[in-house]
Amino acid sequence: MRAFVAIEIPDPRVMEKLVAFQKELEETRADLKIVERENLHYTVKFLGEITDAQATEVDRRLKALKLARAEVTARGVGAFPSPGRPRVVWVGVADGDSEKVEAIAGPVIRALGGIGEQDDRPFQAHLTLARVRSGVNRQNLEKLLRERRDVTFGSVVMAEFKLKSSVLTPRGPIYSDVGVYRLG
Repeated sequence: MRAFVAIEIPDPRVMEKLVAFQKELEETRADLKIVERENLHYTVKFLGEITDAQATEVDRRLKALKLARAEVTARGVGAFPSPGRPRVVWVGVADGDSEKVEAIAGPVIRALGGIGEQDDRPFQAHLTLARVRSGVNRQNLEKLLRERRDVTFGSVVMAEFKLKSSVLTPRGPIYSDVGVYRLG
């Protein structure tokens, strides 16, 4: 199974603001693949293809974690690898909230060491809004990202994280919950 660990957005008001910003992204007429509303999440750890036995081990390790919930503000937009060369458009968290998300993500990432794909890049809290398919109208997209880089979408309580499976289809990925882990 193709798997990852994620924190979803539980507040519908914040979700509405994220979707409204996706519409602004579309209005740039850049060549984008917008992430479906039901697939919006903060990525904690991408595992890639894992076996059923590995999924069982992931579940065991995640159940053993005792982590605190955190209230964070979804704030700021940017792009990977950079706003000048965007491939992925994302929403971050407010200054000072990165540590709160890291307090959840760090132990999860360490607990899952040795399972799935390894990524040596430092963790950065991000929620993917869109993927850039080509350079069409890129200057419009860059302008919007510069103008709205400090936009605030609202605060959410991160009260759980999930192990999710991802089935790739021609219409886009279909995500399913494999495990849900409450934060204290």
